[in-house]
Amino acid sequence: MPVTPTSAAEQVLREFEGAWRDDTPIFGCCRRSVETALEHADLLEIATLDVTARVQALRAAVERDLPGHLQAHRCCAGHLADVAFDLPTMIAPPADAEVEVERAEV
Repeated sequence: MPVTPTSAAEQVLREFEGAWRDDTPIFGCCRRSVETALEHADLLEIATLDVTARVQALRAAVERDLPGHLQAHRCCAGHLADVAFDLPTMIAPPADAEVEVERAEV
């Protein structure tokens, strides 16, 4: 199954359902910032950029809706940087999905 903008956004949001990977709490403002970035950014396009450009693109998407928010909420800025760094692997289809597609084509 190909990755779509919607499935990519859903995959990223799933990462923010509980505590972050190192048990760092995810506050409501952090979830809102990530949701805002996902609503206003093309994740598939952003995933092809270098990590610095990914951070800037996600931050710009949040700044459009929540001006100044990232300056006041360093926690949100940190989570956006985490998303930017991990985005290509976060939205990649699972390795076993590719195997199933190959088997179906045979």
